[in-house]
Amino acid sequence: MDLDIGAMATTRGALLSAEWFASLVMFSTMASASKHNDSARQYVVAIGVIMWLITSALAVCYLMGYSSQLPMIHLDHQGPVLQITGKLTLELVYYAVFSFLSLVAFFCAASHAQGSGNAAASAFFAIVVAVSTLCSLFMTYRDLADEMGAGNGPILQVRHTMENQLKRKLSHLSLSLMMQKCSRI
Repeated sequence: MDLDIGAMATTRGALLSAEWFASLVMFSTMASASKHNDSARQYVVAIGVIMWLITSALAVCYLMGYSSQLPMIHLDHQGPVLQITGKLTLELVYYAVFSFLSLVAFFCAASHAQGSGNAAASAFFAIVVAVSTLCSLFMTYRDLADEMGAGNGPILQVRHTMENQLKRKLSHLSLSLMMQKCSRI
């Protein structure tokens, strides 16, 4: 069993380490705040614990060399109005979801920061988590786009077929109106 310590020495590894440490401090400082029965405080603790566990699992994947073998989600929906195709990694989905949830955790922690040093520290580390997760999202997206080729980005490609149908109908309608006017002359 070989450990790839160099994977944590990259920018993505450093961001993951920052997320791991900041989420640990975020939930532990909020958990040690005086009021435990407030739902906003419980939300901050829950998001912190979940993010700490997931970043721990991602760090293990990086160290074991499995970062390139994380699951890929293939989407292909060919509906009458909306057509969606694309590929997403599970890591990219995690960063997209939890960058938003950690920002919400920041607002929850900041709303309780007055008079509580622990809640203020939790709010600070929540914004550190939100910013580092957002940076990881952009880095993961960029790396995945480079891997898939310049023309085929990893994010969903949406084509609105309804829009194209309406354009064709409008051009056909304007053509028939012009023909009616010409026939009257």
